[in-house]
Amino acid sequence: MWSFLNPLFLSALAAAMIPLVLHLWQRQRIVTVPFSTVRFLKLAQKRSSNRMRLENILLWLLRTLILLLLALAFAMPILRITSLRQLVGASRRDVAIVWDVSYSMDYVSGQKKVWAASRDTVIALIEGLRHGDRVCLFLANDDVTPLIEQPTTDLEMALSQVRALEAGTTASQLRPAVLAALSALKESGKREKELFIITDGQKLPWTSFNPMPDRMDRTNRTDRTDATNAATAVAPATVEASAPPWDAKLVGTDISVFAVLLGVSAPDNSAPLDLDIQPTLLMRDTPGQISVDLGHTGPEQTLTVSLTVDEQAASQRSVTLGKDSGAPCVFALPPLTPGTHQARIETSPDGIALDNVFYFLLRVHEKLPVLCVGTEPDAFFLLRALNPGGATTAMNVQQVDPQAFTVDRLSDYACVFLCNALPLAGQAMIALEQYAQRGGVVVIFPGDRAAPADYANWTCLPAMPKAVTDFGADTQRRALRLVKRGDALFQGMNVPPGTYPSVAATRELQWTKPGAESDVVIAADNDVPFLLRRKVGKGCVLFFSVSADRRWSNLPLSPFFLPLVHQIVRYSAGQEQSHPFVWTGRNLALADIMGALPPDTELLDPTGRPVPLRPLKTGQDNSLGIETCTQPGLYTSRSAAGSQPTPAFAVNVMRSESDLTRLGHADVPTLTGLTAIRVAESKDDLMQLVKELRIGRPLAEPLLWLVFLLSIAELFVANRAGRKTRTLTEQLKIDMTGHVKGNAAD
Repeated sequence: MWSFLNPLFLSALAAAMIPLVLHLWQRQRIVTVPFSTVRFLKLAQKRSSNRMRLENILLWLLRTLILLLLALAFAMPILRITSLRQLVGASRRDVAIVWDVSYSMDYVSGQKKVWAASRDTVIALIEGLRHGDRVCLFLANDDVTPLIEQPTTDLEMALSQVRALEAGTTASQLRPAVLAALSALKESGKREKELFIITDGQKLPWTSFNPMPDRMDRTNRTDRTDATNAATAVAPATVEASAPPWDAKLVGTDISVFAVLLGVSAPDNSAPLDLDIQPTLLMRDTPGQISVDLGHTGPEQTLTVSLTVDEQAASQRSVTLGKDSGAPCVFALPPLTPGTHQARIETSPDGIALDNVFYFLLRVHEKLPVLCVGTEPDAFFLLRALNPGGATTAMNVQQVDPQAFTVDRLSDYACVFLCNALPLAGQAMIALEQYAQRGGVVVIFPGDRAAPADYANWTCLPAMPKAVTDFGADTQRRALRLVKRGDALFQGMNVPPGTYPSVAATRELQWTKPGAESDVVIAADNDVPFLLRRKVGKGCVLFFSVSADRRWSNLPLSPFFLPLVHQIVRYSAGQEQSHPFVWTGRNLALADIMGALPPDTELLDPTGRPVPLRPLKTGQDNSLGIETCTQPGLYTSRSAAGSQPTPAFAVNVMRSESDLTRLGHADVPTLTGLTAIRVAESKDDLMQLVKELRIGRPLAEPLLWLVFLLSIAELFVANRAGRKTRTLTEQLKIDMTGHVKGNAAD
């Protein structure tokens, strides 16, 4: 549909009559030839007159067209496809804005701040709306936050909220926010509908539209980060599970979609992505080290990395990172006293300040803490083996009766032994399974108190007990062997080749077939399982076929028993117990990382302000937690007001957002499946696209170029028409006899 920005210039179309008037006024000149025979002259004049008339008509058409196009160009015609309602000025529009608020939007390059540019873009879009237009706004973070959920005509309120907003501290996913925006536009009826996606051009948030390729396309460093997420107590919200799948057909043909990719074309950012502490259970005077994974986006760079412990500089390294690649960095830990120490890894300043610091806690133990659940008779031999002769050892063993067993602070223990402790309450079984999931080791010695049916509710056992075989007077002597001598459970244990410890059993537990995730660690004669193991999360469950006392076998009296249980404890010390940090996210259950909290416990954020705690549903229980934990840093707790805060846990922002690999302009339609999406790379480009949609595409410039070409053609034709031709006298010759010779048609 046509419209004109300067319709007054259409009056200049009357100038097209000027060439016609001039053409009609033009008179053909009559050439007088003083010859008596004029028959040939009249014929030549007629043919010449026809040719001149044809050339004058062509000039007239060119000159008329030039004047028409000039008039149209100055009238500034606009070509657009629109509805009749918009033509008569009665159309209203609903605008939905999806705004990426992840921390990569806070990127700074010189004087260019991506967040400020994105906020200016959102403000320009809202200010460009007319009276009666409506707007809604959705924030794309690790899920979606509706800032203005339903379209509203209160544009001033929307502008005030936009101006007060700051960049977030989470990663971003665009799919759930776009789906929410499309849902808000469903009720727009006959209104014009527009959807805007404001982001920084980072590839990560766009991959949520196609999650399967995203998982296949992850880099090594993000794989490491994602693996840590799955293992830590808190994982970020997974939009693949919470949001519906993406289908480009959800975007109707009546919705105009725009995307703007702000930011610099070649971002440069480095960050510590993850760390590994060895050994994970630190002891006094035990050497330790920290291995840090560094990630980098941009050209090759030399980075300074420092380790700080208890606000004291501990070490510093210089690392060279290749183009768009990472590298490890290893620090030796200084001698640490028993207790909890605050620590952090820092890298050189760059475009994003939020991911340059990695917070974590170092928990150093005086001794290896071991919990033994069982009565004094049931645990007698185990306690003596763990602490032979009552001498001071590297283990701190605590014994508790099964009736008094509580699940408080299980994460403080390197290992938990259950000596004829079953049956246990359902709450205790769930807590022990969660303890194993987070890296603990649970060792089960059966006994007379538990029947095979008492194990039915356990979901983490290597195999399900089916019967207890009583040999009576026919004691069964069994030779034991390690199934895999290179097994991590037996590393450092000295078992001379060719030696086979043995036990004499009077009673033995029989199992069903071990599951796929289980294996036999120690086997007896005829490959009868003696010790089974099942990996559970980051920890494991060990299950013996005999009890820890003399009633089932002579294992506690064998020379194999003491080194075996000591080896299990040392193996447990190598499993991760308490997490050095957690990621920012939602619904952080404090029981998973701090154990049961006293009723008057107060939690403080990194700035020292109290953190509101709310009951969170975890499994079958309600436990205290943080509904939204988005502020990175070191959190502390205190048991009463005015008491000295103690370190509780460390929180870090998701490092997947640190990868600033930029999205190509042509990749947006490919990832979203929206072939008609309009993509811009700046606010000005976006506003130009919006103007072309709402007002139309101006045709003044193409018309002026056409006038220029037609002017060249007119000049050529006019020169050719005005060029001198041969006169009739030159064309016709009369000889001496009076005959005319020549071709008058030339």
